[in-house]
Amino acid sequence: MEWLRNLRSWLKALREARKKINPSLSTINPVIGEPITSISPEEALRSIPTLAKIHNLLATAVNRLNFHVRVLGQIIDDLSYTFDYYSGAAFADWYVAGYAIFDTNLRYIPISTLPDIHVSDDVIVVHNVRRPIQTAQPILIAAYEYYRALTQAMRNLGAWNFAVLSGEAVRTKSDSEALREMLSDMRRKAGVGGIEFLAIPFEFRSVTPEMPNLQLDKISTLINREICDIYAIDSSLLNDPENKTYNNKSEALKGLYTHVLLPACDQFVEAMTRAFSAAGYTYTFHYSTGAMEGLLDDKRGTAAILMQAYSMGLVKETEIRAFFKDMLGRYAEQE
Repeated sequence: MEWLRNLRSWLKALREARKKINPSLSTINPVIGEPITSISPEEALRSIPTLAKIHNLLATAVNRLNFHVRVLGQIIDDLSYTFDYYSGAAFADWYVAGYAIFDTNLRYIPISTLPDIHVSDDVIVVHNVRRPIQTAQPILIAAYEYYRALTQAMRNLGAWNFAVLSGEAVRTKSDSEALREMLSDMRRKAGVGGIEFLAIPFEFRSVTPEMPNLQLDKISTLINREICDIYAIDSSLLNDPENKTYNNKSEALKGLYTHVLLPACDQFVEAMTRAFSAAGYTYTFHYSTGAMEGLLDDKRGTAAILMQAYSMGLVKETEIRAFFKDMLGRYAEQE
């Protein structure tokens, strides 16, 4: 069966990639509290929640696009279905971490599960020339230190209870020494497991870490905004309403598609074509926006310009049809 052969080939590629993992490589864990000087893309995706949020945001947004594969200009349905199914997560890997991994059957391999990958014959790596993780090293290390401090603070968040002698019983240094000697003598007489009632006034006090003094919320906001700036993401999309650039979320999402995702998707499909071409395949990768609500207004404006150009004889009818077919997406196939 075809699907079984594809599954076996994908598992073989995954197994070959895992064989290349260095078993002595230690993963970064903020709970351990070890200082670091650099962080790899795989470790960053696993240990820094802001990157995971950006990855999820991009993967979800790109799923609204339609991806397909062509050979000699003809769309290959089975390969297009596979590529379109994995394209969201693969694009997020490519954009955030700097590369994405596929096997020869276009099945995506998540890099967050592979700490160190070396290219084998059964794995094709699609690189992003921007390599944002490398340029973001200082802020990523700062984010790691923040979560290390947060882990330590949360671990010590419980109250510490202390029993201290009341000021009524202790007035001088000699009084304090006499009470300390009396308590020591009583503990010796009580023996192991014994209980001794003390007729001495005590005060019980609770001491808790003062979290507001650490200003962890302000540090978190600063780090999140810096990381979002590196990836050209509006931080308001990651629950930062005080730093919003647009009037509402719809405008922010439209800006995300217009200024970030669509230009990046152009580079992504080109990088996919180059990577598979270097591996000996004749695939070409493409995408279309389809009937996306946030981009319809812009498409209407483009359509008006094309219709005017068609009336002037500057655009052919086939080009007009191709534009509207891309604009309508799956609705263009309905009769």
